[in-house]
Amino acid sequence: MSRNDYQAMLSKRMEKEFSSWFEQDHIQERDLYRFLHTMKGTAGTIGLEEISAFCASQLETLSEASEATIPVRSLKNFIFLMRSFFNKKELTAQPEVQQPESTLHSIEENSGFILLIDEDAESASFIKETLEENGIQVVIALNGKRGVELFYTLQPHMVVADVQLPDMSGFDVMAQIGDIARSRYVPITLVSTNNPVENTIRAYETGAMDFIQKPLNMSLFVPYISNRLRNKSAVSQSVLTDELTGAGNRRQFTQTLTQISALSERKRHTFTLVMLDLDYFKKVNDQYGHPAGDEVLRRFSSIVLTLKRETDYFFRYGGEEFALILADTTPEEGTVLIERIRAKMAETEFAFPGFDPFYVTFSAGAAEYRINESTVLAEADQALYKAKRSGRNQTVIYEIDSGDVKRHLNIMIIDDDLLVRKMLSKQFSGWKPNEIDVVVHEYPDGITFLESDWYKADENYMILLDGIMPKMDGLEVLSNVRKRFPDDNIVISMLTARTNEADIVLALKSGADDYIVKPFHPQEVIARVQRLTKRMFK
Repeated sequence: MSRNDYQAMLSKRMEKEFSSWFEQDHIQERDLYRFLHTMKGTAGTIGLEEISAFCASQLETLSEASEATIPVRSLKNFIFLMRSFFNKKELTAQPEVQQPESTLHSIEENSGFILLIDEDAESASFIKETLEENGIQVVIALNGKRGVELFYTLQPHMVVADVQLPDMSGFDVMAQIGDIARSRYVPITLVSTNNPVENTIRAYETGAMDFIQKPLNMSLFVPYISNRLRNKSAVSQSVLTDELTGAGNRRQFTQTLTQISALSERKRHTFTLVMLDLDYFKKVNDQYGHPAGDEVLRRFSSIVLTLKRETDYFFRYGGEEFALILADTTPEEGTVLIERIRAKMAETEFAFPGFDPFYVTFSAGAAEYRINESTVLAEADQALYKAKRSGRNQTVIYEIDSGDVKRHLNIMIIDDDLLVRKMLSKQFSGWKPNEIDVVVHEYPDGITFLESDWYKADENYMILLDGIMPKMDGLEVLSNVRKRFPDDNIVISMLTARTNEADIVLALKSGADDYIVKPFHPQEVIARVQRLTKRMFK
């Protein structure tokens, strides 16, 4: 369906609403508010900017919570103006919105991604909006604890943190993430309204790349951020070793896999690819802290590097997932090494002050090279996923006739605006990541969603939740989901026209991972979903 068709549908729906008004003497102010709110978001999304701006101006005079009534006869001029926008607008045919790329990483890896840690939601939202207008994605954390958590789970390309935070200082944040940021070449910038020279010195001594005084000059800040992201990308491209673990990094893995695959083709030799994933690693970070998690990663890598053969290649693939390339080795032969690693890991005790000792296991999936490098990677990943679903702490060898066990990503679109639901559904229907089934579900309101049998513990969910809906407010739906379900396989992004500080604070504090302000471009939503869900498919 073209944007032209969506505009015609919006006009038709508007007239239907007007007809319902004419059947009564009065309508409630809050109903008019919801109508304008919906029109503003949808009109802007489908290219009717004039209508969107007009609705926004009208919303400033209304209250969503008001129980006052408005005489329908007093709305004649308003109705005339709304119709005039459609009458003067030529609904010319426009090209279809470009379909999303077919892989999970395609969009987000080509754009900068900033983690902004700042308790001032209004200022943070302005910075987010400005940077995203320039193609730089931003996720906000309103306190230091949430900022540290998002740093480890989302792996941003850059961090900007305010020195003054409600639960800890920006310097405390630096102390918790500084070493890992340096190992990943992630620049950290501290900002503050309080700018004594002692703060600047402390910022540089603790490892910050820059210290900038607020208020920010956005005409300078945007090119500054772009400059730092370009430098980060250039450095990352030149480095092949993961500094935290000593294993090869993702880039070296890709290069080595290509080389080994080509060599196997020429010499008719085989090799085995093993993907390894530490079991319940998120619980280690949550219970013992991220420094403890880093120590687990280091110890595990040390064990593998000690036990592997000189001809084997070991890499950190991402997060707690690793890869082994075993040259001239069948999967059955490779499992001998994997079980030696498993036995050594099983006797490794992790002890940290204030906690009882604990042990960590891992799951592994092995596949033999047969067709090409992408196939062996997909097959090893399938075997790993099967090992995790079958109870973890085991090795599974990929079997050709075993049938693929694809991972599922459920996109839950909860919005009372039919046009928004259909536009997003169409975009997601064209997104087909390798080895992941994307299934789109639509819900017209929060109650319908919550009363459905939507949750399965072994699947993953991206919830796109409208902020203002009839029957149940989006914030209430958000709170309900976070209270009833775990958060390690559910990511929630609010779709909202609310831009005031209190609403944004409430959404983020209630458990929203992100928010997208209406009107938005559907392709923007795809890009954000790719970034936010990436951690679930490491």
